[in-house]
Amino acid sequence: MPEEKEDLFSGLSPGYDGVGEFYDLFADNSDIPFYIWHAKKTGSPILDIAAGTGRISLALAREGFEVFALDCSLSMLASFRRKLQQVPLAVSRLITIVEANMERFKLQQRFPLIIIPNSFGHAMTTEAQLACLRCVRQHLSEDGLFILDLYNSEVQYSHARFEDLPVPIANGRAVERHGKMYSDSDRKLLRVDLQYIVRSNDGSVVETLKVTSGAALISDMEADSLIRKSGFEIISEAGGFDNSAYDADSSRRILLLRKRRRK
Repeated sequence: MPEEKEDLFSGLSPGYDGVGEFYDLFADNSDIPFYIWHAKKTGSPILDIAAGTGRISLALAREGFEVFALDCSLSMLASFRRKLQQVPLAVSRLITIVEANMERFKLQQRFPLIIIPNSFGHAMTTEAQLACLRCVRQHLSEDGLFILDLYNSEVQYSHARFEDLPVPIANGRAVERHGKMYSDSDRKLLRVDLQYIVRSNDGSVVETLKVTSGAALISDMEADSLIRKSGFEIISEAGGFDNSAYDADSSRRILLLRKRRRK
């Protein structure tokens, strides 16, 4: 069994390079109203870290907010740029794409709102997580809000499979997504294997894309320690984007943070 785990979890890397064109087709957008609501309280500019294909950045820009969208995946950003060409100029001009790693970036700007929607685990070591959070702190305005969306590591299955319904795309084709997830509580790692299958209208396979992504499993105690060490404090937390209370059975831990006040 240890040898099998070594095969599954060694050499994992974060991200979804190569599948940017299909990513949004299977995205859960239930978090968008949550971010818009907080943006209306804080104002612009907003820094969207691990912005990917621009799912949230575009939604914020459509509401009139200026957004800096930061990511290092060329595949995801290529998809983002294609989408920018298809939206009104009044929306696209509000977005600045920043090609950078979330663990080390430097912008000549401070932000009243910084968000990391469900991608913080792609900083896969404690050192990378602290580096990311310290970068965030340097770029957050003194009274700014930082929203950190984490998965609850305690409710992850050791092994799970899923299959999404096919989604229609251009030229009568459809894409289906199959996935396998593995978690290792000892190594505190999650592995996700995704397979995107493109079929023609007669059901024959046109293309198959496969990608493996890794992420850190971060316990509540570890998250609290990271927050404290990086100079933040918790304002509030929720177990879902409906602002439900966080508990041990919640799938998410959504943290609203600010810079820790000096005593």
